[in-house]
Amino acid sequence: MIRRRLVLTTLLAACSSGDGRDPSFASATETGGGPTMATDPTSSGSTGSESGVETTPTGGDTTPTGGDTTSTGGDTTSTGADTSESDPTTDGTTGEPLPDPFPAGHVFVVGFNDRLVFEFDAGLQPIGSWTHPSFEVAEGPAGMVFDYRGYLVVAAYQEFCVFSAPGEIETCHPKIKAQRTENVIFDSSRNLYTTTSTGGTDEIHKYDQNYTHITTFSLPTGNLTGITCDPVGDLFVASQAGPTSVVYKVSRDDLQVLDSFDVPGNAEGLQYGPDDDLLVALSGGVGIASVTPSSPSMVLNITADPGLLWPVPLTLDQAGNRYTGDFEDGQGAAASDLFVFAPDGSLVASRQPSELHGPFGLVVAGTSLPCGAVPPR
Repeated sequence: MIRRRLVLTTLLAACSSGDGRDPSFASATETGGGPTMATDPTSSGSTGSESGVETTPTGGDTTPTGGDTTSTGGDTTSTGADTSESDPTTDGTTGEPLPDPFPAGHVFVVGFNDRLVFEFDAGLQPIGSWTHPSFEVAEGPAGMVFDYRGYLVVAAYQEFCVFSAPGEIETCHPKIKAQRTENVIFDSSRNLYTTTSTGGTDEIHKYDQNYTHITTFSLPTGNLTGITCDPVGDLFVASQAGPTSVVYKVSRDDLQVLDSFDVPGNAEGLQYGPDDDLLVALSGGVGIASVTPSSPSMVLNITADPGLLWPVPLTLDQAGNRYTGDFEDGQGAAASDLFVFAPDGSLVASRQPSELHGPFGLVVAGTSLPCGAVPPR
């Protein structure tokens, strides 16, 4: 597949299902259930505020959101020593709140091989996509999460880039180590945690809400993929350790392993469920398993679909619906399928195939979860 790449001065044509892939992009190879790490970059990414981010609509007659904004309250009226400004959270005329730049229910997914963030509506119809120069360094973007302000955080190879609206960069923060970050989550104290993907290290990096590195800790095995936490804040981390995967429960206080248990197959995304179960995305055509989150663990049920071959990202919305994207052959070369399943496993929506290739991060705007999504304001 040709992956779409948007840079400051170049706009390549959209992918189509019969084209060959760009030979300049190093193809990933499968190692125990997913793509391997690429070599270290030879050029550094940009930090600080960026400009020139371009957006482009995907699909046929769609319009990108967040492209044109109208600023109100910019003019001030002086009467003596006083200055009157309209509230930046309202339209400056009627006092009505401005619409959220990330509309509730919209789905945002990273196309790792496209080096784009895609936006879909609640029915998985395309809205638009955008890129950033940091996505062009070594590898495409991977994990995503909303911060406490509702801004979208995208993990590029060398830095975390924060978007205040689709395609509108606030700033980028350097990572403690340049590497693929398959998952990023915020805990209830607004600390940020990262995992390093199949083929990655055994390290998890912890940052504060200002992206200052706090500590790095290791788990007994590598290939760390999914990460989530329960309502009290203890972490669960998936590790592809062979024919089965290991899920570690890690203390929120001292980061020590409290428990571990096996799950069948290659575990990718993790999400703590509303019924005190643990949802695990399992590759190899298995699907999304609901398991008891303690040892000895057992599989409670599995949500599957004939088109779901390699689920990687996994998240929920406020109603408990399950969202995932298909990495297809484990390399993300084929166009991904996107799925939304109801809590009972029935299919709510799908896009087969979608416009993107290699989904890692996947988030639903307006969702509040115990860990991994923007908390209530």
